[in-house]
Order: sequence, then structure tokens, then C-alpha cells
Amino acid sequence: MRLMTRWTTVSMLLLVLLACSSEEPSASPTAERAASTSTPERATAPPEPTTDAPESTAAMTPESMSVPAQGSAETDREALVSIYNAMDGANWRPWDFQEDNWLSDDAIGEWYGVTTDEDGRVIRLELYGFGLKGEIPAELGSLANLMWLGLGNSLLSGEIPPELGDLSNLELLDLSGNDEGGGELTGTIPSELGRLSKLTELYLYGNRLSGEIPAELGQLSNLERLYLSGNQLSGDIPAELGQLSNLERLYLSGNQLSGEIPAELGNLTNLEELAMGFNNLSGCVPDALRGVENSDLDQLGLPAC
Repeated sequence: MRLMTRWTTVSMLLLVLLACSSEEPSASPTAERAASTSTPERATAPPEPTTDAPESTAAMTPESMSVPAQGSAETDREALVSIYNAMDGANWRPWDFQEDNWLSDDAIGEWYGVTTDEDGRVIRLELYGFGLKGEIPAELGSLANLMWLGLGNSLLSGEIPPELGDLSNLELLDLSGNDEGGGELTGTIPSELGRLSKLTELYLYGNRLSGEIPAELGQLSNLERLYLSGNQLSGDIPAELGQLSNLERLYLSGNQLSGEIPAELGNLTNLEELAMGFNNLSGCVPDALRGVENSDLDQLGLPAC
């Protein structure tokens, strides 16, 4: 019954956004795919979990892939083994239609869902919809060259390990959509994620994350997409989010946020999509936000500042 209620709320949020825009909605982060695929895009968030990976807005250039990092291909292998063991790897869904080659003697770049660079270091880990179970192991933070981490649409539980803040090369982090089948990440959003200076996309929607939004997220100067909808986040919206000058999409709807909308959010001149509904916000709507093309601000019942 709780699951049906949560996704009823998600559906209401989607209808609100569609009603506020006369244009075709943009694609959901988990409905977009990497540049090498051709899966059609779907309507924008807060979306239901799918098995598709988000399309990164960050280009993976040779320069960015050659950033020196600690560890080795062998330590990366050890980290992947920890992930497999901690997340019920023997029962992942892909093994229903293909051979499980994790833990084999193959190069780790041949393991399903793993991409490595020319030195054998892991740069992409795409395990969307694999049916991952259990807690995210802290060993993930040792994959120093990792640029793309997609664990969404799974059955993850427990808290987000602060060690993920050590992934200094990370450009995309997707831990979304774990609210089916007994999953859901809990606890707070680690402030350590604010150290991910190269991050352009952060998807944490569709979990049971609680506490306040860390002000440290305002340090993510390259961030373009921030999806925190459908959690249990509370407290004020941090004014520091107004420092995200490259932000294009901001989804905070379906939480327990309170207080006024910070005037600093009016500094987000590149913002194209904004969702704040189904919270407990008060005060007024900064006039600068009224120009956001696709938003639910008219549904908040708040006057303009």
C-alpha cells in the first residue's frame, strides 16, 4: 500500500509539470541512454524506475580520462568483487539471459556493465536494473578513475556511503529509483558529495533519504541536473544551491521541505526545469524564477516576491 501511495504522488507530480508547459516534456534522466544507444526518451521527472541508463551531458574526453589517480587495475578488480559479493551478484537479473562473467579470469573491462580505460582502470559502472540488493559497499569509493556510476532502479538499502565523495573524477552519479520491492536508500545525503567537483548529474530521487539538503551541494559548480524528488528531505532549501550557475534542471518535489524559497535561486539563469511541489514551502516565489520555462511554481499557491 505504501508503494502505491508513493507512485501515486509521483504520477501527480508529473501531471502538474505537464499542465504547466505547452511544449513536449524533456526526457527523464533514467529514460535517457548513453550516446551509444538509441532508446527513446520519456517524459520528465519525477519518473518511475526503468532499466535504462541516463544520458550523460558530460563528454568523456581523452584529457579527462587521463587524470592521474591512486590504485591500480588490480585494486579496481578487488573493489568490483566487493560490489558483487555485497549486492547479491549471483542473482543479478542479466544472468537470466546471458552468462555471469563477473569474478571470471576475463579482463574486468569484459565484465558485463563495466568499462575500463587503456590502463585497465574502471571508468564506467552501469548496473541499471540489475536487481542489486543490499547496501552500497564503501569499497566503491576506491575506484579512483570512475567517471560514471549508475546503480539506479535496483533494490538498494541502507545509507549512501560517504566514501563516494572520494570519486574525484565522477561526472554522473545515479542512485535513483530504489523504492520498489523492499529497497530504498535511507539516511542523509552525505555532505562529502559536495567534493565531486566534476559532477554534472546527480540523481537520488525515489528513495527514503531524510534530513536536510547539504549546503555543500552548492559547491558542485559543474552540476547541470539535480534530482532529489520523492524522498523525505526536510528543513530549508539551502541558499547555496543558488551558486550552481550551470544548473538546468532542479527537482525537489515530493519531500517535506519547509521555509521560504531562497532568493538566491533567482541566480540560476540557465534553469530550464524546476519542480518544488508537494512540500511545505511558505513565503513568496522570487520573481526571477517566474521565467523558468517548465515549472510547477503556479501550483504552490504562493505570491510573487
